[in-house]
Amino acid sequence: MSARESGFTLIETLVALGVTATLATSGTVMMLQTLQASRAVDTRMDEVRTLEAANGLFRADLGEVTRRASAPPDDLSPPVGFLGKTGEDAGDIISFVRTGWRDSRKDSDRSDLQRVAYRFEDGNLIRTAWLRPNPAPATPVVERVLLSGIDSLTVHYRSAGRWYDEWPATPEGDHPDLVEFEIRFAEQDVLRLAYMVGAIQ
Repeated sequence: MSARESGFTLIETLVALGVTATLATSGTVMMLQTLQASRAVDTRMDEVRTLEAANGLFRADLGEVTRRASAPPDDLSPPVGFLGKTGEDAGDIISFVRTGWRDSRKDSDRSDLQRVAYRFEDGNLIRTAWLRPNPAPATPVVERVLLSGIDSLTVHYRSAGRWYDEWPATPEGDHPDLVEFEIRFAEQDVLRLAYMVGAIQ
């Protein structure tokens, strides 16, 4: 047997290496694309879960709105009912008193009313809830970022078939029939959410 017949030529070896390298590169690219797709799916699922949680709180809060007037904890303003702003400026957008808050402690005589406010700050929609309808500075309070990455936020209020850009608060606690949020995210996605007010009572 000659030397040529007992092994591979240089050209054959180079071709084999080239094919192997091509297959390895293709496999790496496919693996990277799969990982990127998996991350994109995870990110989208996180966004969906966040939206579902925010939607649930919006519906529960606005559905449980009462006509009870309340004052902010700074005690600098008189007690008023439902207050709604356009949302185009940073700061508090909506404030109201809701019912339906249940105390998990047995035999608790705590009221089921609580003051709730939404504010827009640094691209975040934040929910603040006080454990009393007329909170003092020391009243326990819980804050939660509901949505982030917001570029702009606009809120409209409907009552008796008419839309309003703002809802002035009154001591009687009059509130709109419907609240609509128009949320534009930094990625230019637009989300519109509408909720009946006081519908759960």
